[in-house]
Amino acid sequence: LLEATKRHDLTGLRIGVLQELQGPGFTDGIWETFQETLDMLRAAGAEITTVECPHMPYALHAYYLIVPSEVSSNLARFDGVRYGNRVVPAGGGTVAEVMAATRAAGFGDEAKRRIILGTFALSAGYVDAYYGTAQRVRTLVIKDLQRAFEHVDVMISPTTPTVAVRLGDQLENPLSMYLNDVVTIPANLAGIPAISIPGGTAEHGLPVGLHIQGPAKSDARIYRVAAAVESLIEADLGQPFYDLAPEVPRVQGARS
Repeated sequence: LLEATKRHDLTGLRIGVLQELQGPGFTDGIWETFQETLDMLRAAGAEITTVECPHMPYALHAYYLIVPSEVSSNLARFDGVRYGNRVVPAGGGTVAEVMAATRAAGFGDEAKRRIILGTFALSAGYVDAYYGTAQRVRTLVIKDLQRAFEHVDVMISPTTPTVAVRLGDQLENPLSMYLNDVVTIPANLAGIPAISIPGGTAEHGLPVGLHIQGPAKSDARIYRVAAAVESLIEADLGQPFYDLAPEVPRVQGARS
């Protein structure tokens, strides 16, 4: 494949496109750019097929129950007593008051949000209904992907449903941020390798990511395919992709 990359020849490479990711939710510019990439890969000899993973639409929901649950249990060790930051209320305080003050000062809004959600999901009477069910969905997603990779070498898709967002634009809308993870989450749940590379531009010249994932222990394959696809895209553009990136105003105080 490395030699084929130099010739822009992808003959024999089987690429899957998830049926479940072709519904609403992706902006038009994203799909137009993605379809152009698919046409380019076909012209290079790759075989493009549609694959089905029926439980994929539930992966995002399962992830945001499993991860907050694990976050809440793992971060319980940061109590301000044994190690890490310690914030002591004015005039002193009990151990519980020190723990509360330490965590209030040490964790950001998103970490606190996940801790609260995870604590609820693991609470008595809810752990099986939420965390247990999410783990069962995770198993179904893993099996879906295993079946899909029996027919294709890799799967590709846009990395996110939209182009890159402006820094800080979605901080007040965490649900919108979570929904942007709909494509990348399944690889995390299944423990399979994946990579995101520049896939072109869409609205206002902003970049579109191209997400490539493969079966377990196929990391080397992912790197080779990513190199081949990126080489094709840059050959089509006639210049390195990063030369097309729009100028971004320098943030005051940021390091060069």
